[in-house]
Amino acid sequence: MSWAFAAVATGVVVGLVPPAVAGAIGNATTATGASVEGDRPKPPAQTIEQVRRQYLDHRPDAPVMVVAHRGYWRGAPENSVPAIDLAIRNGAQVVEIDVRRTSDGQLVVMHDTSVNRTTNGTGEISGMTLAQIKALRLRAGLGGGQAPLTDEQVPTLAEALAVVKGRALVNLDKGWPVRDQMYDLLAATGTLDHAIFKSSAPVAEVETFLDRDSHILYSHVVDDGNAASIGAFTRHQPPSYELVFDRLTDAQIQPAAVALAGKDARTWVNSMWYGLAAGYTDEASLIDPANGWGALVERHRFDIIQTDNQDQLLDWLASRREHGPKAQWPALPDGTVRVQAEEYSRDGKDVGYHDAEDDNKGGAQRKYEGVDICDQNGAIDVCWIRGGEWMRYTVEVPKAGTYEVAARVSSPYSPAGRFTLTFDGARTTAPVDVRTTTSHDAFTLQPLPETQYLTRGTHEFVISMDASAYQNFNIDYFDFRYTGKH
Repeated sequence: MSWAFAAVATGVVVGLVPPAVAGAIGNATTATGASVEGDRPKPPAQTIEQVRRQYLDHRPDAPVMVVAHRGYWRGAPENSVPAIDLAIRNGAQVVEIDVRRTSDGQLVVMHDTSVNRTTNGTGEISGMTLAQIKALRLRAGLGGGQAPLTDEQVPTLAEALAVVKGRALVNLDKGWPVRDQMYDLLAATGTLDHAIFKSSAPVAEVETFLDRDSHILYSHVVDDGNAASIGAFTRHQPPSYELVFDRLTDAQIQPAAVALAGKDARTWVNSMWYGLAAGYTDEASLIDPANGWGALVERHRFDIIQTDNQDQLLDWLASRREHGPKAQWPALPDGTVRVQAEEYSRDGKDVGYHDAEDDNKGGAQRKYEGVDICDQNGAIDVCWIRGGEWMRYTVEVPKAGTYEVAARVSSPYSPAGRFTLTFDGARTTAPVDVRTTTSHDAFTLQPLPETQYLTRGTHEFVISMDASAYQNFNIDYFDFRYTGKH
């Protein structure tokens, strides 16, 4: 399933509800309580031989490869065995994981140097034994102190390799300091041809390691500090260069540098947040691919994209293959309407909205009005929400019938907030408790429990924040999905 966006009126955008978390989870809810909508078609399974050939295919027209950042963390704890498995099931050719070493010399998969954010424990990994770490439980999604605990444990690197074996490549981030130990484990488990080492280390240091075995796969990370390393390898050409840039004036993103990197290698880019690829983010891509993934592929010629939104990226790439680079995403389903949260009424304070303070703390849009508008890595949303606040909206309904209503929200807190929607000044929904998504940057489409019957034409709705409830969440947009005429 794919989706597209097309403006139809002020404050109203038509679109399809984004593809859902799919795979092993099915139609259920995640540990965060986020809705898992679905039946997204599964991509065909690939063998490691096929994926490896793709990675080593450096032709200018080689298909774009997709890397799942910390696995499929929207459906399982980041860097967990289920997150790795879900990423592969849902079509990622490469899964990025992070490697750390325990005090007793064991390799485990975790991004941070401590277990504080992602588990129910505290302490530095380097000061804990494997047994101590295995006694902990992982928190859902991106973790954080209020993220729900799951039954998952921190995996060892060996356990992670067992999941990818025969199915996908694995990108070993944070692991360069323990590269020799990783190599020995990969060789012992028969997965050397599955792993991509990476670093921004001096070229001489990298080539010394690559001298060890001609079968080692390696990706060289290039940022402002080592832009001159592009093309500097003499004995071992990296199969890919990972270019990190926060401005389009950086040396490593200039056309000549990118062309040099791509002459005999793939070019890799990260689109998760600002600063990794200037403003070309996942969230910007979800609004319009031309502002994100499209520019990275068409303008800058990248052919590996690491993402936090692999479903949507894979759908866009499939549409691009079918319809060509200039094609829009497929036609919208009849009757589905989207209202952006920042497009609240322009009738002014206490008529179109009520905010606790007159200043706009976010300032991303409408900065001279009272509603706080933030920019979350390209998602423009209502933020700094507090109890007693409300905003008024209009929605243009294309045909009469029953609509499922959902809000795309984010919050690291639990409880995160509570609101109601009132339609046409008459019908108010039951209170909706906002579920944690484990981060302000991790948006989830949360359906309301009640459907609404709406006639064709213009309708008004007001979102009201419960004055007695704790409120700390963001709203990106509201979706109205037509389910049928009743």
